[in-house]
Amino acid sequence: METKRAIELNNQGARHFLNGEFEQAVSCYEEAYKLYPENTSLLNNMGLYYHQQKDFEKAVAYFEQAIALEDKASYRINAGNAMAMQGKLDEARKQYQATAKKFPKAVGAWLSLARLATHQNRLEDAKAYWNEVVQLAPKPDHYLQLAKVMILQKDMEPALELLYAIVTKSENPETWFHIGRCEFHLRNHGLAENALKKALASSPDHAEFRYYLAINHLAKGDTQEGLAQLDILLKYDSENPEILTEKGVILSSIHRYEEALSLFDKALKIKPGFSKAQHYKNLVENQTS
Repeated sequence: METKRAIELNNQGARHFLNGEFEQAVSCYEEAYKLYPENTSLLNNMGLYYHQQKDFEKAVAYFEQAIALEDKASYRINAGNAMAMQGKLDEARKQYQATAKKFPKAVGAWLSLARLATHQNRLEDAKAYWNEVVQLAPKPDHYLQLAKVMILQKDMEPALELLYAIVTKSENPETWFHIGRCEFHLRNHGLAENALKKALASSPDHAEFRYYLAINHLAKGDTQEGLAQLDILLKYDSENPEILTEKGVILSSIHRYEEALSLFDKALKIKPGFSKAQHYKNLVENQTS
């Protein structure tokens, strides 16, 4: 009877947790724990609660209790995630590796390894792990993540081939953006423009998409259209020192020096010591003195 009640409380707590009702969730979990502390689902849920509360040490302790009673991939991965949030990245990596070794079909373990390796800029490892992920779960977003690692490795052509293969199946505008990014680096500026406009059609306020469109126009020699795209960015984010400086660089290249200096000064006021703005300000001042 107590076991049945504990299971009901655990399920009730999980519903509260999913609804963001965290105090009610932990109240149910604690009552259930008194009745049935060997319930591994409950121990895992308590770990997830303390993870959400940023008490990662306590979260790990609950996940490890669950693992000791029932060794499941999801419990191991949750423990690794809590370790990662503590900044214990080597411990987290070892946890994910051990999970992948014991449960080789556990997609979550390979995903965690891939994301961690990407975060740490261990790109060869990341590529290998993303390849494992796409073998187990060939979803468009997983292929997109693999392509992004290839782009970081400057492998533009294989990345582009992969992106074109998934673009009709992907609803993520990032796919078109990264196609545009690859085409830009391969100097196929017309194809890059087409792809970047498709990305912006889905996400017109996305700053990075529009910035790439701007620099693509500038690379084509279409200065006015490039400036127009930078002005749109500044309309949404008028205090962005990087965009202010970028516009200043373009204006100085077409000899609009006073406007350029004004933008460099504004960028430096927002971000004192910003080396790019200071460098181009010095160049313009030396050129016009």
